[in-house]
Amino acid sequence: MEEKYTKVIAVGEEAINYLEDIKHNLQKNASFENIKVTKDVDKEFVRGLLDGIEVLYMLYDSSDKDVVNILKAISFMAQERRVLCIGLDICLKENKEDIGVDKEFKLNKYNLETTMDMINLISEAMDEETLIYVDLSDLKEIFQSKGAVSYSVKEFELDKNHAELAKMLEEDFYKSEGELTLKKGLLLAECSEAAGDNTLIYLNEVINALKDITESNIDMVFSYNEKAKDQKTMKIAYLRN
Repeated sequence: MEEKYTKVIAVGEEAINYLEDIKHNLQKNASFENIKVTKDVDKEFVRGLLDGIEVLYMLYDSSDKDVVNILKAISFMAQERRVLCIGLDICLKENKEDIGVDKEFKLNKYNLETTMDMINLISEAMDEETLIYVDLSDLKEIFQSKGAVSYSVKEFELDKNHAELAKMLEEDFYKSEGELTLKKGLLLAECSEAAGDNTLIYLNEVINALKDITESNIDMVFSYNEKAKDQKTMKIAYLRN
């Protein structure tokens, strides 16, 4: 992926330091920007920040009021430009102020690795060079819906029972505030080229198992990407609203 349509910005000193520690895990699929609270965040700056971007992740500490004011300005412009805007709050306390993001997740040491996997898999799933890619509209249908969004990521060998995997994806997840509506799901799959020819059949079995568990008519969309790896493994991110 040469062009990067995903950007991660850090607003405020705490978030800037946090991003510096993790950006090496995201740099293949995202561009970055650090914004200090002393920055004059005018319309011209925000336009440049959002140019060519389809998905924006904002990393911040919501307990800092100066940070919150900057976030509101950026998220407002993101809505105008129809950029999907996802908040990643490193503050442990509940954020009671609406900063205008499409969805907000608390980021901590327990879900950090899973969240980075989610960001990478979403970015790669949107790449038109991916074998089966998803459209931005599918992501917006998930993240801009009412209610919560949950996500889980699992990496496994392909001898894993598909029903057991579906149960793990369904039960071991992180989510935003609110209740799940079970209207739409996204299954983003990354597989090794060494895995063989039956991976799409296996993926379909996982999707059917997930529908059986939820006992709902959830609309399920999936992406499928292959990477040059020797191990016969698959990594799946499961998002749903």
